[in-house]
Amino acid sequence: METVNIVIIGAGVVGLAIAEELSKKYKEIVVLEKHNSFGQETSSRNSEVIHAGIYYPKDTLKAKLCVEGRALLYEICQKYNIPFKKIGKLIVASEEDEIPPLEELFKKGKDNGVDDLRLINIGDLKKMEPNVNGVVALYSPSTGIVNSHRLMQYFSDTAQSNGVTISYGSEVIDIKKCVNDYEVAVKNNNEVCSLNTKIVINSAGLDSDRIAEMVGIDIDRSNYKLHYCKGQYFRVNHSKSHLIKRLIYPVPKPKSAGLGVHATLDLSGGIRLGPDGRYLKNRIEEYSVDDSQKNSFFVAANRLLPFIHKDDLYADTAGIRPKLQKEGDDFKDFIIREETDKEFRGFINLIGIESPGLTASSAIAKFVLLLLDNLC
Repeated sequence: METVNIVIIGAGVVGLAIAEELSKKYKEIVVLEKHNSFGQETSSRNSEVIHAGIYYPKDTLKAKLCVEGRALLYEICQKYNIPFKKIGKLIVASEEDEIPPLEELFKKGKDNGVDDLRLINIGDLKKMEPNVNGVVALYSPSTGIVNSHRLMQYFSDTAQSNGVTISYGSEVIDIKKCVNDYEVAVKNNNEVCSLNTKIVINSAGLDSDRIAEMVGIDIDRSNYKLHYCKGQYFRVNHSKSHLIKRLIYPVPKPKSAGLGVHATLDLSGGIRLGPDGRYLKNRIEEYSVDDSQKNSFFVAANRLLPFIHKDDLYADTAGIRPKLQKEGDDFKDFIIREETDKEFRGFINLIGIESPGLTASSAIAKFVLLLLDNLC
């Protein structure tokens, strides 16, 4: 049985960012990933947006780590030539009754340290985006987009250069708490082997609550249980791509599954609409796009983007968000904690890492490093 210093479960963007950060200080780190490459789930099935930090309650992990992570992410992208664009975002009120919640978002963003936000009137909106309909908008110039695959490749390459081992096709099937360490059973090519380690970092995304339960944590009692929420995307005919220059978002509805169907640009200039939000009754990872939803996407988008016609839309991709809140629940924060108080010293859980997890990835990694340093 091999003994290592740290086991990280999951090679999504957060797991890889943690591996890269810890590799600067710690040795004998192994990343276990059940798929055959990195970022095969939530990390590669999202809008690839670098969020500013507007939507989250003050002093929450989502707020703090998003703002910190955004600055770190732009710095990494510039330094290591990872494709990105700081193109800005407009959150647009299409009706007068959406102005008060938009003003509340403005205040929330300011409270979180997003200092460059501006409320703009219809005249300024039309100057910035003449093809967008609305009465008032909140402008976030520091919002951007990033090539998430290249970002993950950077984290992966750097971690491995620093001595990290990344084992693909390696599914964790059991974790036993021993006296002073953990025994992690791993299935790879129908063979089972075990690793001994004092530190387990659970960054397993959609499986993170199951991994926590595997070691012996009561996920119902701890409020760690995840709820799968599927989001679909439709792409807009490329002939319309020149008609917006920024990300266009609606004012989010209270207790909704996401931020509402919005228009994002990719790095090639194409427009995507989405994601919607539909909670799944069964925890099945299924990524087909229901073409019958095209009309609902058209209706949602057409309020702000009247140039979009139903025939412009075609099915693109889908992703699943690991949400801690059930349908209709209030806001739930990231869970990032070391579990000594549950008698699992050295076991660090990251659960419910959905948006803004991509933006916050480097800040999350530094937060985990602090948790780890406090153990030593």
